[in-house]
This record gives sequence, C-alpha cells and structure tokens, in this order.
Amino acid sequence: MTTNPKTIAADLAISALSSKPLASDLAEKFAKAGFTLALVGGPVRDAILGRLGNDLDFTTNAKPDETKSIIKKGADSIWETGREFGTIAAQFGDVTVEITTYRSEKYESQSRNPEVNFGDNIEGDLLRRDFTVNAMALELTTTPPTFIDNFDGVNDLVRKVLRTPGTPENSFSDDPLRMMRGVRFAAQLDFDIEPETFFALTTYAPRLQIISAERIIDELNKI
Repeated sequence: MTTNPKTIAADLAISALSSKPLASDLAEKFAKAGFTLALVGGPVRDAILGRLGNDLDFTTNAKPDETKSIIKKGADSIWETGREFGTIAAQFGDVTVEITTYRSEKYESQSRNPEVNFGDNIEGDLLRRDFTVNAMALELTTTPPTFIDNFDGVNDLVRKVLRTPGTPENSFSDDPLRMMRGVRFAAQLDFDIEPETFFALTTYAPRLQIISAERIIDELNKI
C-alpha cells in the first residue's frame, strides 16, 4: 500500500470526481477533438479534501471558439462573459463548468485586469494561480488521469499552509485581490499563511486601493 502523498491525493481526487460523470464525458469529447482537458484549481483541492461541489473549473489547450463548439450540443446554457480571458462557462443540469484556455497574464501597475495571452502548456497556466493548493490539476485526457502538482500543493494541503506558486511579492503586486482570497481561504479552511507570504501580504496591503469596493465587500462577505 502506497503512502506517497501525491499518489494518495490523486486517488482521492479521481474517486471524488467519479461522482461527476460529466467530467469524464467532457474529457472524452475534448480528447476526440484532439485537445487536452484538466480539472484545475479549487475543485482539485476540494476533491482531495472530500468536499467537491457542483462548480467545476477546467483548463484546456482549446481556444474559446473550439471549446464552445465541443460543449454546445450537451449544455443546457452557455455564457461567454469571460471569453476575453479565455473562459467559456456552461450549465449541465445542476453542474456549472468554466473551461479556460491555457493562459499567461501581464498586469499593469494600476489595474488588476490582466493582458491575457493564451499559452500552449498547463505548466505556465498553473504558475499564475493564487496559491499552491489551488495550483494542482488532474489531466483527464490521459489514461489513467494524470495528477499534476508542480508547486508541492499536496504537501501544503497536508500542512494546512497557504503559499504562492511564484514569489508572493509578484503575485500580490499583480493581483491584490489574491491577498483577500488568502485571508478567506485561511478562515474557511483553517489554514495558516506561510510567513514569507504573510509578510508580503502585509507589505502589499496598500495595493488593495486599486480594487473596487464591490469586490472587497464580496470577499469580506465570504470571509
């Protein structure tokens, strides 16, 4: 019996996802069309923790138009408000999905709205995530599914620690709302914020002034 944390995490995520047959159905459709599809971010974390919900986030090398073409026949509804950022969202019964093209981001100093460039691999896409526990992925178009954890998110999950994939200074300077999300995740999951990340959070707190009051209030309500 294996005790490798990443293997255990992968088994837990795959087992949890078995209750969502939509995921394997979408993966089959994307693979048939010649594209990749991976469950990514919070749903992977929650699947490992045994709290997977009905909101599923995926990432793919398909472009938005290609994604829409693949999913339009089976979806109850599709909306494209995030198309500019590579995201096509859809409703399948009681499950909501967001499927986003691999991307990298460049931020201007006075805005949290990034200049988005589509990427060609999942590694670069995961690097832009807010915290390592949200930077894990389960590639579903391989057999068996491939668990991807380039930033040691599993160990941080076990240790109940929040840490950024890249430097926290760059992460929080680029998107100050990540600091609010860090506080929210710490409160919701009972996690600690790693010291270097916490220091950057307090240092870059003034950057929150570029965030709209509505977004800050939303995060405070969630906390």
